[in-house]
Amino acid sequence: MVLKSEDVNYLVYRYLKESGFLHSSYIFQFESQIHSNDRELPNVEPGSLIRVLQKGLQYMDVETHLNEDGTARLCTAPFSLVGKHVCSVQSSASAALDVSGVKRGTKNGTPSQQQQQLQQLQRIEESVSDQNSAASNHGGHTLVHDGGSVKDAKKQPKARNIVIQHQANAATEAALATNGATDDDADQMDVDVPDTEKEAQKGAVSDAGKSGRKLRLVEQVQVLHGHTSPVFLCAWAPSSGGNVLATGAGDGTARIWDLLAKPKGDGVQSLTLRHDPPPAGRGNDGRLDVTSIVWNPSGTLLATACFGGQICVWTAAGEQKHMLRHRPVPVISMRWNRKGSLLLSACLDGSICLWDIKSGSLRHEHKAHSGSVLDIDWLDNTTFASCAADKSIIVWREDSVSPVKTFTGHKSDVNAIKWHPSGKYLASASDDGTVKIWSLSSDTAIHDFFGHSQQVYAVKWLPRSDKSIVASASFDGTVRIWDLVSDSCLRVLSAHTEAVHCLAFSSDGRFLASGSFDRKVRIWNVKDGSLFKTYCADDGIHDVQWAPKGKIAVAVANGLVVVFDPLVS
Repeated sequence: MVLKSEDVNYLVYRYLKESGFLHSSYIFQFESQIHSNDRELPNVEPGSLIRVLQKGLQYMDVETHLNEDGTARLCTAPFSLVGKHVCSVQSSASAALDVSGVKRGTKNGTPSQQQQQLQQLQRIEESVSDQNSAASNHGGHTLVHDGGSVKDAKKQPKARNIVIQHQANAATEAALATNGATDDDADQMDVDVPDTEKEAQKGAVSDAGKSGRKLRLVEQVQVLHGHTSPVFLCAWAPSSGGNVLATGAGDGTARIWDLLAKPKGDGVQSLTLRHDPPPAGRGNDGRLDVTSIVWNPSGTLLATACFGGQICVWTAAGEQKHMLRHRPVPVISMRWNRKGSLLLSACLDGSICLWDIKSGSLRHEHKAHSGSVLDIDWLDNTTFASCAADKSIIVWREDSVSPVKTFTGHKSDVNAIKWHPSGKYLASASDDGTVKIWSLSSDTAIHDFFGHSQQVYAVKWLPRSDKSIVASASFDGTVRIWDLVSDSCLRVLSAHTEAVHCLAFSSDGRFLASGSFDRKVRIWNVKDGSLFKTYCADDGIHDVQWAPKGKIAVAVANGLVVVFDPLVS
């Protein structure tokens, strides 16, 4: 038996990706140099690390409770992967169990304790086998994402099955719709909420079940083929009326799709935007995964960034206008200012670069944070904010290298930030499970929202400047809607069965779309929290974006891009 550190690192890397810990997988493969080895990476099955740990735990359990004479101690205490095991003996006498597995006998026609223990071990083995079988149906994800999209692997506050187990979702949902029942009530995440939120949580899951309504599925979709790796990102071009879409994927390309163009061959054709490989000896082992895409406000220019640190600016016709290079450091996020004259890029090394698009030159480099910058957002044309893995949020002005304000209060990585449409507030989401609201007039958070039981991954404001309502997505499988006026949680939207990490409001604020690794996009009615429609994909959902005129674009881990209008029957 040969145990290599490279193999262990690769299994850990795959576990992080499959579990949705985006930041950790991104950083871990960078630091461990997994892709720098000359050998070809193995095509291991999803859940391999968990399978090894489960089988190893079973072996340790048997080894711990096996006496020298071949008998086994019947222990009722759970055997954990961490912590010292202390036996709790069920009876005073040890039961005899032959090492070869031969049954000693029964008493009064019932299985002996030894037989029951063997049966229990057999059931555990079968359970592990079933989990591995389910996991093998999942293609695995290569996750590099925009807008604060990487996750640190931390101990979870609630027990969850870490192996991503995907079922035949479309068939299951269709059957539920026919029977007038839904699995959402049964699979609803076990989330602790205050008593004042109980009714909101009950009303949130209302797609079928007790109401007797049939589950409404999205049936009319447009599928865009072209990418050959998981699609991470999608972005609608402003002023295109929901007809021009940009996407970015792990195949090293971004694509621009004109949905009104006459299809040729197999379907909608796209403009393919490719990043050039970095010079020899530079870059990150030649990896060109697209990590960020963003349109300027007028929709005439598209900025794309790749893992090697290269940023390209393209015209809507697919012509390269600028290639922006500074250092070969992965770019996590990019944002245009409101005039479209300046472009921000946030990097893995904690720096922020400010680019002048007219000249294509670097104006400033901010040595912003001591940890990876996970998100950035403009307040106006000159002021922006950044958040990072160092738990801080910093407000900057474009003409100064010194911070305007620094917010501290989160106890873990700050994954996402977003300014309110009016500019009065800044919302932040953190691995500490909280959503905080900040104001430039205060040194501390003016609102602290607690309720999520795991990391909060994304925040989005209701797109109305006269309302102060913000939505958050969490790894606990729920979406929560918060109100600043009442300082409370208005809705707990509980229908997903895996981590939720992408959100998008409709332009009129009536609906909210959420995407998850459970392969579903849920469309919620914001007014009453009811589940309006569900789209079932064939793989995990990486991104969801809502166009101004009703269409939704979905980036799927199987390399497809799906477009649909949820308001069309």
